[in-house]
Amino acid sequence: MYLEKIKEWGEEFCKEHNLFLVKVEQAAGAIEVYADGMENITIEQCGRLSRYIQNKLEEESDDVLTKFSFNVSSPGMSNPLLHPFQYKKRMGKKLEILTKEGISIEGEVKDVNDTNVTIVQLIAKNKKTKEEEKKIEHILNYTEIKKAFIPVPTNFKKK
Repeated sequence: MYLEKIKEWGEEFCKEHNLFLVKVEQAAGAIEVYADGMENITIEQCGRLSRYIQNKLEEESDDVLTKFSFNVSSPGMSNPLLHPFQYKKRMGKKLEILTKEGISIEGEVKDVNDTNVTIVQLIAKNKKTKEEEKKIEHILNYTEIKKAFIPVPTNFKKK
């Protein structure tokens, strides 16, 4: 019951502050609230959202905050993308997608709308078969996506 209330209050706050509530979950004695925006959410915004929800919880029920730790943060790279706005935020950037059919696609986000995301996958030149580099465009409905992640950078440049 309190998770639904927290979600409601989080959405209320986020709407007023040009943010998006990504997810509210309870795990092992903690309530986790994830929020984001088209611009990266700041620590200050997380703090204001946290205080807003905590104040609402104190008004409604004084025992929730004594039973659980309460955290507000951005989803970060380790959490999968859940909403179309998160895909829009990745326009022109790389994304890893696993479809419900088990197909793995890594590519650049080319287009996003309310129902689909378009990913351009770059297939490297094959020296053995002398096949040229090619680009494959995948148009995926969100319902076809099992998980979508921001890939972890592996090509760190030395200074």
